[in-house]
Amino acid sequence: MTTHESDTNPFLQGNFAPWRTEGDARNLTVRGAIPRDLNGTLYRNGPNPAFEPLGPYHWFDGDGMIHAVTLEDGRASYGNRWVGSAGLREEQGAGKALHPGLFGLTGTELAAYKNTANTNIVFHAGRLLALMEAGVPTQLSRSLDTLGEYDFGGRLAGPMTAHPKLDPASGEMLFFGYSPVPPYLQYYVADAAGAIVRHEVIDVPWPSMMHDFAVTAEHVIFIVCPLVFSFEDLGQRGGPFTWEPERGTRQGVMPRAGGSADVRWFETDASYVFHSMNAYRDGGEIVLDVVRYPRLLFMNPRRHDQEQFEDDNAARLHRWRVDLAGGTVRSTPLDDRACEFPRIDERRLGHRHRFGYVASAGPEGPESRLPVFTALHKHDLERGRSDVRPFGAGNGISEPLFVPRHAAADEDDGYVLVVAYDRSRDTSEFLVLDARHITAEPLARVELPHRVPYGFHGNWVPA
Repeated sequence: MTTHESDTNPFLQGNFAPWRTEGDARNLTVRGAIPRDLNGTLYRNGPNPAFEPLGPYHWFDGDGMIHAVTLEDGRASYGNRWVGSAGLREEQGAGKALHPGLFGLTGTELAAYKNTANTNIVFHAGRLLALMEAGVPTQLSRSLDTLGEYDFGGRLAGPMTAHPKLDPASGEMLFFGYSPVPPYLQYYVADAAGAIVRHEVIDVPWPSMMHDFAVTAEHVIFIVCPLVFSFEDLGQRGGPFTWEPERGTRQGVMPRAGGSADVRWFETDASYVFHSMNAYRDGGEIVLDVVRYPRLLFMNPRRHDQEQFEDDNAARLHRWRVDLAGGTVRSTPLDDRACEFPRIDERRLGHRHRFGYVASAGPEGPESRLPVFTALHKHDLERGRSDVRPFGAGNGISEPLFVPRHAAADEDDGYVLVVAYDRSRDTSEFLVLDARHITAEPLARVELPHRVPYGFHGNWVPA
């Protein structure tokens, strides 16, 4: 009897399992009322393998699928499409998987890793871009048709992070790309019209997997963690990374107008950061709020997936204060609950933020061995308190997104949007919450036509 990867891999089961039907649905059932001033589309990306994997599967491997919820004058509609990458189109023609996942690659094959565009989706300069950190962006139409890979007119010299930063004042998009081969790190700025106007090669202490970074009004902060690319004994180790905590973690602080020679490196204890919440200047210090793992193990699924999400190694909200004059980093936990997917009011990017939102473990504790978050936390970082909305054991939620009520609204005057899975009914809802009262009954519950698998990141695009 043949055993398939989906028979044993938890990232292919439950609400991690792929949804393999594309479609559209209009005039969705709404309980409550969608605010009339909330008009636009939430685009959310995530891994959704079109075919049974060839070999060991990691959550990061799945083909990108975009789920879009559009709100217009109190009505809601939904659509979902795969990102039509060249690799996926090739596999659809063959009727089966042809490309190995991250842990089925050899060192020589890493450069040919399929551009799944499965991690984030952003809107800048009139372009909707699906992103994953090992490839160039894939451009989509607003109706989710795939238009093809986009390399900024040939100015993008390698892969692009899935976490660019959109400057709320200038309209610029700041981003980087990392690579397992030189140059290990490259930094870019695209102007408000979408043209790359800066490109810098940045010297780094070692080649590492760098998922995210942070910016302030004056600085760019690169986060180099001790998850190191290594091509030796790939088969024995089961992957291209090694966890080397003796290196510690470093923050590289560069002036926004500077280059590699201007980067100052600060050292702190070993940890891993997938996502930053925000950063800002506070006197002679840079405050950097992140979601921090004490160690990163799950990049080698043959050894460590069972340990990664145990409570003692869960990610938690954390603050680094980088003393620019003293050369030190002060490290302070901000909360003791497991969490991920931090977001703020994006109008505060690079400036002092008071409120932050995360998907967190609920009162029942972390879901063993899996990144399922069953509560929404709104942190008031000025007062050191938080509001918590639990959804119930097994009912995981998406990354929470804040949308201001209007352009001049206060930092928490608006809505929090979240997709919530109901395990008992095996379906999903789109919720509109009052950001000032996240524990209250939702302003609106939109019944989606089917479950939406757990995914990664997305953004709200106003109408």
